[in-house]
Amino acid sequence: MQKHIPQKGFTLVELMVVIAIIGIMAGVVTVNMKGSVDKSKRASALTTASSVLPELVTCADDGGVAPSSPSEDSDDNSNKICCDDESCGSFVSGHSATWPSISSKTGFSYGSTDGALEDGDYVFCLTKDGEDPIRCSMAENGCETRTCP
Repeated sequence: MQKHIPQKGFTLVELMVVIAIIGIMAGVVTVNMKGSVDKSKRASALTTASSVLPELVTCADDGGVAPSSPSEDSDDNSNKICCDDESCGSFVSGHSATWPSISSKTGFSYGSTDGALEDGDYVFCLTKDGEDPIRCSMAENGCETRTCP
């Protein structure tokens, strides 16, 4: 009589079940990662925008003005943060900062501005399609998700 030796290994059905489970888990992880990446980009935009506020405050203290619409991609003087006049022809002495680049790493771009430094406040916004805008106010000393002017 022949002895039956059990086969070692997995059946095709068992392998297919394991592959299906791995596929489902990969799908869940991918969906969750998308949300994390978006949150990370928003946090980066908030941090970058907040870094401009101290320069705006010192610019106002030194009698400077900020451009009416910041442009991070400009080669001329319009991307300076603190200028001698509205045309932004030159920097206020001691101020050489420019608006930081945000669009390439976060997808946000500089939107509308409201107010002027000599009025005691300066407000600028960051916008991105499908996202709530980020509003930064020098008077409020911060940036937050809020309706922009």
